Amino acid sequence: MIIIIRSNKPKLLFPANMQYHHNAKTNIAQRQAIKEARSTPNRTLAKQYCVSHATIGKWKNSDQVEDHSSRPLTIHYALTKAEERIITKVRDQEFLLDELLEALTPYIEKLNRSNCYRTLLRYKRNRLNDKDKVKRKKFAQYEPWFLHIDIFYLPKIGEKCKKRRYYCFLAIDRATRMLLLEIYPHKGAREAGDFLMKCLQFFPFQIRFVLTDNGKEFVVQGKRNRFGKITKKNLFEAICSIASIEHRKTKVKHPWTNGMAERTVKTAKENTIKVTRYQNVSEAIQDFKRFENYHNHSRKLKMLQNRTPYEKMIDWYEKNQNYLFIILQI
Repeated sequence: MIIIIRSNKPKLLFPANMQYHHNAKTNIAQRQAIKEARSTPNRTLAKQYCVSHATIGKWKNSDQVEDHSSRPLTIHYALTKAEERIITKVRDQEFLLDELLEALTPYIEKLNRSNCYRTLLRYKRNRLNDKDKVKRKKFAQYEPWFLHIDIFYLPKIGEKCKKRRYYCFLAIDRATRMLLLEIYPHKGAREAGDFLMKCLQFFPFQIRFVLTDNGKEFVVQGKRNRFGKITKKNLFEAICSIASIEHRKTKVKHPWTNGMAERTVKTAKENTIKVTRYQNVSEAIQDFKRFENYHNHSRKLKMLQNRTPYEKMIDWYEKNQNYLFIILQI
C-alpha cells in the first residue's frame, strides 16, 4: 500500500531577480495579497499562508514588500582611505600579498592579511595580470648544499667627481634560503673567487653545487680570446675543483634558469639601493649586512611554511643528526 501525503502549504515561487532573506516564509506576490486583504482577520490569513499571525500583521502594516538589507548603514573600516590608496599603489607594482604585508606592516599599524586582502578585493586588485607571465618549471628539490650565485650593480657611491661603481655578489641556498651579500669595487675572477671562499666559511653545510651565469668572472675555460681557445681555469673554477663543488652554468639567454637568484636580487634592491642613498661605501656595506641579517633571521617566507631561513636550517639539522653540521653563531 502506498500512502501519498499532500501538504496544504503553498509553494513559494521566488523571482530570480529578487534577493530574499534566508528565513523568509513568503514571497512578494503573497505579501502583496496580504496587504490587499486588510479586512480579513490575521489568524485566518496566517492559517492560509502557513505563517504566524505576527508575520501577517507585519506585512499588512509595512510600506514595502521587499526584505530590508542586512548591510549596516555605516561600515567602519580598520584602514583609512589614505592607507587603502597606499596599498593599491604598492600592489600596482606587482607585489604579491605576502610581499605587500611584509613591505607595509612596519608603516601601517592595523594592517593584517585579512583587511589587506579585503582592500584589494574592494578595489579589484585581488588578482594580478597573468597574461604576460611565462610558465616556468619549478626548481628541483635539494638538500641544503645548492647555491645560486649572481652579481648586480650598485649606483655610483662617493663624493662629487669621486664617485665610483661598486658590485654586489649574492649567494642564496635553494633549500633553506640562507643569504650572503658582499660588496666589491670590481667584479673580476679574483672577486668571484674571494666571494666563493666566503661562502664556504659562511654557510654551515658542505656546498656541493653552485649555479651561476656564463660571465667571465665565473667561467673562462672553453671560451675564446684573440690567442685561441682558453684551456686554463680562473680562480672561481679552480676553487670549485679543489672543494669538490660541481659548477653548473645557465643556458645562454635563459636568465630564468637562475630565477631564484634573480628574484632575490630584486628583493635586495627594493630594500637597499632603491630606498636609501649612500654617502660612502661603508654605509652601503652596513645597510646590505642589515638586510642580510633581517632576511636570514627575521623574514618569514611562504616557501618555508612561514619560517625564517635560520629556523629552516635548524629544522633540517634536527632531522639529520648524523650529518656533519656546524651552526654558525651569528
